[in-house]
Amino acid sequence: MNKQRKEFQRQETKTSDGELLYELQHAYELSPKLSEQILLTAKECLVREYALKEGQIEATVVGIEERAGKVLEKMEKKKVRLTIDGGIEDREALKEYGRCGLRQIRIQRISEEAIEQGGVVSQEDLARYLSCTVRTIQRDMQEILQRGIEVTTRGYLHNMGKGQTHKLKILGMYLDGKTYSEIKLRIRHSAGAIKRYVETFTKVLMSRHWGIRGEKEIGVVTGLSEQLVKQYVKLIDDGKKDAVRKETMNDLIERAGYREGLKKTIKNCLNPQVAMIGGNS
Repeated sequence: MNKQRKEFQRQETKTSDGELLYELQHAYELSPKLSEQILLTAKECLVREYALKEGQIEATVVGIEERAGKVLEKMEKKKVRLTIDGGIEDREALKEYGRCGLRQIRIQRISEEAIEQGGVVSQEDLARYLSCTVRTIQRDMQEILQRGIEVTTRGYLHNMGKGQTHKLKILGMYLDGKTYSEIKLRIRHSAGAIKRYVETFTKVLMSRHWGIRGEKEIGVVTGLSEQLVKQYVKLIDDGKKDAVRKETMNDLIERAGYREGLKKTIKNCLNPQVAMIGGNS
């Protein structure tokens, strides 16, 4: 176990994530936990949608509106960016759930990313991206389905339509009052990924709260795809009909508003000379 942990640490230091973590922990003397949170926030805020992130590939998949019956060559294609390696989150998943568990997380992430960008992957696509067989993908999808999550691939979409994705399942459980630990135990995702989904959902929630109604406008403000915004807006509207979910969403709005107010207060209280140098040492 110690040997495996050291191997994970060596792999982590050989990435741009590891480089930034090293600087935060050694040059700025921050804790490992705080350094990881800063890293995740920086990646979300600074890496724009048009940039290909480390661990991503650009792929061509069939458009989501295409149906069976046409030859593949005549179907509309979409260029999409897919996250094959999620960095720290994937390494956490590997340590906790093993290679099979990590592959299942990647299957869910890749299939959802394609849909959010107007495309849909096939089981053959997933097998190629993850260097395994179609039969392995099918077996993993069955195991994922047993946890109440449907992986939307081309074959599934044509026969059944889009099912509930792991993001919506996670957010639904959170809105129902489940803790990160309870969700993690049920869905088998890292706490960091769950927290990121909640924070992304909160951005859409706050956009609606501040009167931004159009899905395209919310997408521009939040940096999210219009398809994902649509899913989150529906989750918000449906959640208002449920007392528990409505209360949880109000709590998210209150906390997000408090953080924003605190930022403004700190900024206004800073002496101009202190603000120029970045604060007191």
